[in-house]
Amino acid sequence: MRRLRGVPPSRRNAVRRLIRLLYWPLTAKAKIRLLGLAGAVTLLILAGVGGVLGARPEAGRRWALSYLFTDHAELGGVSLSLLQDPAGLVVLVVVFVTPVFCCQQVLAIGDFVQMNVRNGGAEKLSDGQVSQHNRLVRRTNKWLAALGRRDLSAAIVVAMATATFFLYGLVNTHGLMETWNPTELPDPVWRSAVYDGWWANRHTHPELAVALCAAGTYAFYFLTKQLVMGVVFTIYLYRSEAIGFGVTPNMKFDSDGFRGLRPLRQFMLWTYGSAVAHLIGLLVLFMVWLSAASWMVFVVLVVMVVDILVIVYPSSIGYHSALVVKQDHVKMLYQTLPEGARESAITQVWSVPVLPVTTRKAMTGITLYLLVPAVPALIPVLFQRF
Repeated sequence: MRRLRGVPPSRRNAVRRLIRLLYWPLTAKAKIRLLGLAGAVTLLILAGVGGVLGARPEAGRRWALSYLFTDHAELGGVSLSLLQDPAGLVVLVVVFVTPVFCCQQVLAIGDFVQMNVRNGGAEKLSDGQVSQHNRLVRRTNKWLAALGRRDLSAAIVVAMATATFFLYGLVNTHGLMETWNPTELPDPVWRSAVYDGWWANRHTHPELAVALCAAGTYAFYFLTKQLVMGVVFTIYLYRSEAIGFGVTPNMKFDSDGFRGLRPLRQFMLWTYGSAVAHLIGLLVLFMVWLSAASWMVFVVLVVMVVDILVIVYPSSIGYHSALVVKQDHVKMLYQTLPEGARESAITQVWSVPVLPVTTRKAMTGITLYLLVPAVPALIPVLFQRF
């Protein structure tokens, strides 16, 4: 703070407080965002130093995707630098936002019990049910704490680094964009030419290949923890609802525009967004970098089954418990209000969605999500050359 000596004491203290407020202590979300930003900037710098950040006209190479719009194109030098690789950019965006999704879900889960307590979810519980729920919370917290242990985290890092190296090996062996071959040359020749001009070619740009594998390990590490956390939270949600403590909208006072369920809304939006982002990343990986094939549908279906277990099923549990609370409130209104005011009050209750996400939009998203796995099977058929 030597640079502040010439500043009056009152203003100097104000500046120090501002610095502490902005930069210290850093929250987990801020650290993850800064780490992701540092990783993205490092990757861009490596690509710039290696000469594969943007187009390279002087190299005599032609952008790979430009061949798609040329009839009977003859293959020359192929360029696929970082900024010329839409699939790579999509994958990298998914890589760097995955930890943010995980962090937001952790924060939302941490506020789940308090949210329902504030909304009166524990008022009807007996002392025995409260004790039973507290034991369930302690067990759940132990599982979540174990997920953050250093030895388990190190094991996950090793496993995910191995998986990432295996995936990169598939790309390295089978080349790139075989399904999108617009030339008259055989597919292996096309994909080899694209791989030769690829920004993460391990033979010509080993530092970027290592950076891509490190970024993949980083994303898969958080994704693994995210999925395990989702399973643990689903088990808690199922057992807590059996006890009688589930998703509880506040029917007496709408404090946040969502009947006190705004934290749940944030959790659902981040969770659905995470599922869609990861599915898009998976499809891009298998449809662009690798050659699309019918068997890839089964890979996507496995991912979908996991997402259904940790997303759709918990949502159905929350919907059921919130619906019970609304039904009980409507029964109370029917019994206590005079006939003139009864109908309008009950109509007002049912005009608000049961969960803080519109059911119609959620069902539309789920329907599209379920139809997406058909895309890898259709792409090779639709992109036939005549």
